[in-house]
Amino acid sequence: MLFWIELIVLLALIFWGVRKGGVFLTLAGGIGVFIFTFIFRAQMSDPPLTVLRIILCVVLAGGAMQAIGGIDYLVAIAEKILRKHPKSVTVLAPIVSWIFVFCCGTGHIVWSILPIVNELAIENGIRPERPIAASIVSSQNAVCATPLAAAMAALIGFMEESAGVGLVQILLVMIPATLLGSIAAGVVMLKKGKELADDPEFQRRVADGTLKIEEKHEEKVIDFSRFSKVSKASVAVFMGAMVCVVLLGAIPALRPVLGNGNKLGMTDIIQIFMLVAAAVIALMMKDQKPDDILSTQVFRSGVFAAVIVIGLCWMVNIFIGSQSSYLTEVVSGFTNKYPWIFIIACYLVGNITTSQASTTAIVVPLGIALGISTPVLLAGWATIGSHFLIPAASESLAAIAFDTAGTTKIGKFVFNTSYLLPGLVMAVVDALAAYLLGSLVF
Repeated sequence: MLFWIELIVLLALIFWGVRKGGVFLTLAGGIGVFIFTFIFRAQMSDPPLTVLRIILCVVLAGGAMQAIGGIDYLVAIAEKILRKHPKSVTVLAPIVSWIFVFCCGTGHIVWSILPIVNELAIENGIRPERPIAASIVSSQNAVCATPLAAAMAALIGFMEESAGVGLVQILLVMIPATLLGSIAAGVVMLKKGKELADDPEFQRRVADGTLKIEEKHEEKVIDFSRFSKVSKASVAVFMGAMVCVVLLGAIPALRPVLGNGNKLGMTDIIQIFMLVAAAVIALMMKDQKPDDILSTQVFRSGVFAAVIVIGLCWMVNIFIGSQSSYLTEVVSGFTNKYPWIFIIACYLVGNITTSQASTTAIVVPLGIALGISTPVLLAGWATIGSHFLIPAASESLAAIAFDTAGTTKIGKFVFNTSYLLPGLVMAVVDALAAYLLGSLVF
């Protein structure tokens, strides 16, 4: 009985935190820590300090690259790629979005790409809803593939400490799985909705002058001369650090042996190389100051993820610790018999929190405690970026403004948004691919 009471309290606090929004999710976790310890007398557990350190080190490096102009340089490269193949924008845009989020570690880079996607779609008579919706879901999908995202950092921290699963093994599963899911999201949107010329909202905007259509379109030349050498070099430093981390994960012999005879762990290696990358980029700064890192979108979103983990994951850890026997003896038998339930649960939690880092803090420790097999756990985790079942995520609402033709919409019945179809297809492909790849790798 106590298990169900504590579970109800846990879920109620999570729903309350999500409903209030923002940082209150971690504050609700703090209330949960108080309830579990002072009222239920549950044994104290520590928040995941390794996860917090990884997140902060990663976002320092990403923030440094953004502060010096490296992310703007990457956006210019993305625009050049898209403008070379404008007719294929519906499939190409989500792939480009995936690649650049993978390289930067943040889904925020997609905002700089969407105006280009919208312009190219209209110029080529393509319904903007198709590439815009596919790009939005793809950008969130890539967060589950890049080793530079806060959610991936959290996953690595949990998996290496508790399950002995390393970074390279996770990437071997998540990179191809999420890329396939993003491609599927673009393909399924190829014929979505009416053709642009037949869309009544587009016709209305053209008729009343809200949207002006030019008959001739001059080929736009991307001016790369506006980017300084240090902006370009920051990308090389950032990507070089990521490559070093992956190499050290793939070849354990390259890791240093410490004074106690143990090899340096991957969680420590990630932190070290990200801090070194941030330091090198900061030393390259001329017009900026190192403190500018703290005001970048990448850093602020990463710190928010770390703040969420503190309260939320602390509460979840205490719940798991207090009910470990029941979870192991009763719940694990059910979830291992019907593993698809765990995958669906991950997908639903992702749609409730709309935050990959928050969802990771909830489902991964629980999955490990339940003894969920690694392929099933990764299959479930692969779906947490597909949080488009309801239009609660900020990106699903904000992206509508980028569609000047008015084709990207929230439907009358709330659920029937422009993102529902590509999000669902992507989640299914992600889960299937991650499970099959995970079964081969593990």
